Amino acid sequence: MWINDNTGILLLIWGAVIAALLGIALWLLFSLRGQMGERRLRFTGLNAVDRITRSRYAALTVGNRSLREVALREIGVKNGGVAFDLTDLYRYKAGLAETAHIVVEQRAAVSFDLSVEELKSLLLDGKGARLKKLRMYAVDLVGTVYEGAIGDVRKLLAEAMDPRSERRVVAPEHRE
Repeated sequence: MWINDNTGILLLIWGAVIAALLGIALWLLFSLRGQMGERRLRFTGLNAVDRITRSRYAALTVGNRSLREVALREIGVKNGGVAFDLTDLYRYKAGLAETAHIVVEQRAAVSFDLSVEELKSLLLDGKGARLKKLRMYAVDLVGTVYEGAIGDVRKLLAEAMDPRSERRVVAPEHRE
């Protein structure tokens, strides 16, 4: 009998197939858990221009990629190691009460805009403060700190601070 003579080889092959399938299943489980199950926030800072007034502003967004809601205690911008809390400003612009928590629902985002003047007043103290690496941060109710780089906003602020760079966005000329 061929099966009786080769039982060891068949068990070895079936064991390898089962181990490979188990490894693939575990890899899928942990990758899906990492993508959706954990609380992760993604930060985006865009250098934006209003299409009507042609004024420049920073469009800041905090996105929640997980399947759980995240309630934030604080949201702000860091210039190097110095944090600037924007929580009250966000609540004011969003029309929330002073004691309301900022809740980023599952697979959703919250966003707000800051004009160049607001950025300058927040990040610069008028004493020649240096513009360092800008990062947006959020602190949830448990105390976990999330951070993300916002390089485009840094470029916007650097251009606005540089007296040599009078780069202005103006309305396009009408050509007839």
